[in-house]
Amino acid sequence: MTQPGNIAVIGAGIVGLSTALWLQKMGSKVTLIDRNEPGLGASFGNAGLFADYGRLPIASYAQLRKIPGMLLDKTSPLSLQARYARHLMPYGWHFIKACTPEKYRQGRDALTSLQQTAPAADEALLSETGAAKLVRHDGCLALFSTREGFEAALAGHLREREEQGVKVQVMSAEAVQELEPDLSHFHAGGVLYPETRFTVSPVELSRLYARHFAAQGGKLLLDEVTTVSDADGKCRVNTAQGSCTFDSVVICAGVAGARLAQQLGVKIPLVSERGYHLVLEADKWRLNRPVGWLDYAVFMTPMEGGIRIAGMAEFADPDAPQGERQPEIMLDVAARMMGQKPTVKSTWVGSRPSTPDSLPVIGRVPRHPNFMLAFGHGHLGLTLAATTGKLVAEAIQGRQQDSLLAPFSPSRFH
Repeated sequence: MTQPGNIAVIGAGIVGLSTALWLQKMGSKVTLIDRNEPGLGASFGNAGLFADYGRLPIASYAQLRKIPGMLLDKTSPLSLQARYARHLMPYGWHFIKACTPEKYRQGRDALTSLQQTAPAADEALLSETGAAKLVRHDGCLALFSTREGFEAALAGHLREREEQGVKVQVMSAEAVQELEPDLSHFHAGGVLYPETRFTVSPVELSRLYARHFAAQGGKLLLDEVTTVSDADGKCRVNTAQGSCTFDSVVICAGVAGARLAQQLGVKIPLVSERGYHLVLEADKWRLNRPVGWLDYAVFMTPMEGGIRIAGMAEFADPDAPQGERQPEIMLDVAARMMGQKPTVKSTWVGSRPSTPDSLPVIGRVPRHPNFMLAFGHGHLGLTLAATTGKLVAEAIQGRQQDSLLAPFSPSRFH
């Protein structure tokens, strides 16, 4: 295979930035294209976690049984905007198919394979870009409201995570208070994931990646990609301002990636799963590491500029107005965690690109092998960005067999 030298990466979120950096490291000339400045999409608003514990697919029969009740519960983190329901039909069908025990195990093994290579790939980019100063290695806490819920988790998903190689330390309520003395007594204990890292500024991390990319000769094109096509063995990218051709193109465009992939004949049942965050002013209240309240599926993270509480799963159009209920729920949860009502400095909503089987889409486009897809990381964009970028760069440069990417193939939904 000829090693392409002139490559475009569409999408300047954390996955696109990581992919561009790895391609650059391997000797390619890279153009990074996005209508916005780097790191301003879903990458801007995440909880900041390099979530090493994220090795279990969401799709399972147990989760499927919970969905109707969660949608009816006004305090649930899960919600659906009615006008978006029609977009969920292909996603829902493939979600049900992914719930079988065999598919669940396959998904778990695939996620674990990515997680095993993620830390080394992260460290390579963090050290080279100077972004390591933004990452802390203090672990994170995952807490439960009741002893019954805690014990069920210990016998269930926490044990399963340990079996997949995640380090888990059981923490009593008293032990939690020793680590985080400012937390209120809302919980019955939980676990510490000691190897989980977090960034104190997701957007600054993206900016440092982008600056390093530019300093090494990378080109950043602020433009909106309208169409992509195969042009006699080359890859044509049409934008609002013009047209360019490349030897190879990697589509890392998040939720918009499905639209571009469809132009190449590939239908991906990708949906917009919107997440929210609040940045809180807490005066002298302190937090040393991320703390999750799993009953409400939120994480509170100490960041530059304040405490960020992030979570929610709202299936809605990416451009739909921000919901009113989600910030209210999160503020109430934050007040209960903190033992005081904090001041809200800012709110944010953004779209996670979510697949039915919880696996990202990584691989070549059938019949158009010079195009590669790398999107759909859902809740694990920051966590898996660097290892995804490395895998994509190695595949494009002919340094690995595409069979390694088989579990993440764009063709798996057909």
